[in-house]
Amino acid sequence: METVESMRSEGFDIGLHKTIPEAAYLPVVEQTVTREGIPVLADRFAAEAVMQGAHLYSPGGKNCQGLRSGMKATVQDQNGVPVGSGIARQGETAILNYHQGIAVETLSSRFRLPPLRESRWYESGLIHLQSLPSMVACHVLDPMPEDVIVDLNCSPAGKMSHLCQLTSNKARVIGFDRNTRKTEKAREHLERLHCKNYQLIAHDSRYAHLDYTLRADKVLVDPPCTGLGVTPRLSVDTTMANVENLASYQKQFMRAATALVKKGGTIVYSVCTITREECDDVVRFAEDQLGLIETEARPIVGNGYLDSKPLSQRFDPELDGAGYFIARFIRP
Repeated sequence: METVESMRSEGFDIGLHKTIPEAAYLPVVEQTVTREGIPVLADRFAAEAVMQGAHLYSPGGKNCQGLRSGMKATVQDQNGVPVGSGIARQGETAILNYHQGIAVETLSSRFRLPPLRESRWYESGLIHLQSLPSMVACHVLDPMPEDVIVDLNCSPAGKMSHLCQLTSNKARVIGFDRNTRKTEKAREHLERLHCKNYQLIAHDSRYAHLDYTLRADKVLVDPPCTGLGVTPRLSVDTTMANVENLASYQKQFMRAATALVKKGGTIVYSVCTITREECDDVVRFAEDQLGLIETEARPIVGNGYLDSKPLSQRFDPELDGAGYFIARFIRP
């Protein structure tokens, strides 16, 4: 609360969520982006970040013909949609060859948000930018200080750091990611937030139960998905084949989680998407093939349901601002 009051004292209109007490939020203002200066083409991910007020960093720049440092520039996506405008901090050669630093300092964006990642509160580890559904998923797991908790898909450690916070750094939290570079980035994030008692393992967690002797009280499964619930989005390029392949991939992590968790232990499955194959069908697989028992995913914050009496929790993009799915299981 001290951090919130500090931010409010400097003009930030901070609100607090009524159910998730550590969740603070800022109002978002939509505005029109005026084209000016040199057009700068950005990849989709960079363009979506600029659309929300972030600066354009050089790795996200794809075309900026004739751009020189100090020029006015308009950042646009690959379909030519303007997402923000500002001042170039590097020229064309530096952006396309060196891939480091800020390419365009964003002064105006489609959605007006302060650059919190550059604030002293962020740099000192007092705040982290996280979606509300992701925070809810951690609460559904109900972590306790005495728990051994495994996060099978930990990168970039947003949920993992939240689990450390919720247990006052007393639970043993173990995170897996098969990419060593990602685990190092996760470590940087955890250190910035002053997390303790954690362990990062660079390993394909689909085989964690075969290669490690871990036994967990609770397991979080947040596997790669189609991401169709992520907002705002500039475009969608997912195919039905992608959906089916990812659903099969997700089930492999659930199988590993079932083997890792102790009898009577808890598994929480969460994905930032809305397809039946990646949500409801994975629940059926967990019950029918793995023998897990689904229980209610509380606290209930999401408003979207497909079933009349759901145990799982669904966030609807129209009602909740993002699409997300959370299911909770007990291993009998």
